[in-house]
Amino acid sequence: MNKSLSKSELASDQYMRGAVGIWVAAVLVIGLQVCLTPLKHTVTPVYHEAVTKWLAGKPLYSEYSFHYPPQFIFLFIPFHVLPSPVGDILWRVVSTGLLVWGLWKIINLFQGPQNNRLFLQATLIALAPSLNAMRNGQANVFFGALTTLAAASLAASQWWLATLYLLGALAMKGAIGLVMMFLAAIIYRPLIWRLALGLVVFLAFVFLFSDPSYIVSQYQQYMKHLVELSVNDRHFATLNELFRRLGTGLSEKASLRMNIGAGMGIMIVWILGAAKRQEPERAVLLLGLTTTYLMIFNPMTEINSYVIVAPVLALYAVRAMQIKESAKLGYCVASMGVSLGLFPEMFRGIDKEFGMWWGPVVMMVFGTILIYLLFRKEHQKPHIHQL
Repeated sequence: MNKSLSKSELASDQYMRGAVGIWVAAVLVIGLQVCLTPLKHTVTPVYHEAVTKWLAGKPLYSEYSFHYPPQFIFLFIPFHVLPSPVGDILWRVVSTGLLVWGLWKIINLFQGPQNNRLFLQATLIALAPSLNAMRNGQANVFFGALTTLAAASLAASQWWLATLYLLGALAMKGAIGLVMMFLAAIIYRPLIWRLALGLVVFLAFVFLFSDPSYIVSQYQQYMKHLVELSVNDRHFATLNELFRRLGTGLSEKASLRMNIGAGMGIMIVWILGAAKRQEPERAVLLLGLTTTYLMIFNPMTEINSYVIVAPVLALYAVRAMQIKESAKLGYCVASMGVSLGLFPEMFRGIDKEFGMWWGPVVMMVFGTILIYLLFRKEHQKPHIHQL
């Protein structure tokens, strides 16, 4: 019996080493690419330029390239001051490390002897839609990691830690970080005063590091920038882009109304769904609904934005795959996740903007699956452990 246990533990360790090895190999290859071609396939020059402008007291939003709040500057400065390309490589290492940690944390929300194996399977699913964003050094990787870690913290009632992660996500991607923050506060009441206090500090601390009039002007410019972005989803991987491909594209105002209406719908689904779920299913549902909504309706969703939904999509896939009655659904979700990363490149020769409409299609299907799993009748549930 001890021998059998040892074999089981050995296999579990091998799964863990395999998963970590895959992520490490990916980071090493990306790091080599950055060393050889530091200005190719990267967005970090935009971040470096923004820091330089901030330190010189120049406007951050004079060009249509920097879409982040002023607080982002303070998260990137530690990497900006390092020699090139060391800072850019470390930025990618830290973001990927947080993403892997978040994936591991949500896998382990559901205690089980097979978690290391599930982590390896989830790695294989999540890596494909994450690779391009990791390579480019996009803030999306940090955002996906921080929202995933926030969900794990909410499930464990770690209110201050969840608040910190949510504020970090807000700093990384600005207004879209408010979606999960708002939805979480509706159900997780201990968050409310912590978030309120955190937001005051979040908005105020930047005044300690520059002229107040400059800070106010940057806040004003950022708000104006957000308004411009909210009505400009052309050539992004949004639902309206899919409509345009079908010849039924909405006007900017109609698209904005659709996005707001969808947000109200997600809020209702979340309130109803939270009442039907206990932890950790409730926190995972929040992560799934939030990221799915952002992928479909955020006017700035790019092909490389799907790293944000990769962890929760991988989690739903591997959990469903463990149950005989839902295994086919799990493999379907897994295939969808992998396709988000592979298909845009595979079919680029046929349609160079394949990912612009394929992503919204996949997320519409995944969103439908989330709602089906949430509201199906009790006798339709395949196992005592709910998906």
